[in-house]
Amino acid sequence: MKLFKDIIRSTVISIAVSMCIFVVVGMIFDQMGNGTFTLDNYKFTKMVLACVVTGLGFGVPTFLYNMETVPMPFASVIHLGIGFTVYFLVASRVGWIPKQAGTFACILTIAGMVVVGLIIWICFFKYNKKLAERMNEALEGK
Repeated sequence: MKLFKDIIRSTVISIAVSMCIFVVVGMIFDQMGNGTFTLDNYKFTKMVLACVVTGLGFGVPTFLYNMETVPMPFASVIHLGIGFTVYFLVASRVGWIPKQAGTFACILTIAGMVVVGLIIWICFFKYNKKLAERMNEALEGK
């Protein structure tokens, strides 16, 4: 039951992070387009659903970190591999990768998303490591 709760918690956090990134990027495009950023043919709905699927792609595999038989580096590679695979499949489907802008724009977009994904992963890793250290210190103090 605890594993299920952890998966739900991680997935909700991942979806929230995905939605926040979507909103910030939307605001940037709105500003760059001088207020003419439009989404027709249900693109907004498709992109929100894509955020949810991306959140699932990054959130569900976090259960690997709770398995003692899976080494941390392997769990990280599998987690990020699944997350980025889901992201790129979804991103190519809903237009987050600007194919019409050329190869360089596509590569820049992909590289940017990998960097953002790794930064988010590093932040969560550092947070959880610090939390574990504090818990260990509290246990040793008793």
